[in-house]
Amino acid sequence: MVTLISFLTFVALYLLYSTSRKMAAVGELGIEKWTGENKKIAQIASMALMIFSLGLSCFYWGLGSGTFTFFIILMTVASLVILLAPLRLLNYRLLGVLFLCSILFETLLF
Repeated sequence: MVTLISFLTFVALYLLYSTSRKMAAVGELGIEKWTGENKKIAQIASMALMIFSLGLSCFYWGLGSGTFTFFIILMTVASLVILLAPLRLLNYRLLGVLFLCSILFETLLF
């Protein structure tokens, strides 16, 4: 569940970051072209994913702890996206390995 919440937060934040005018559309993940053409739809989808992720977080940890944990995940993911996207390090291979390791650690350790 934590992996799903983190992944949804990442997707929402990356969609929102892709609609920014300051982002150079490199096309590493393939959604940059679509977000450039459909900014309003991408922003609405991003906010919907963030609200859904916040709802899942509040459902999983409770209202206070879930909101606090969501904002911690949001700050962490935002820092990583803002640092790694301009360096072109966010690609399918890195995200896949990170996602699989996260699922593996979540199921084995928790």
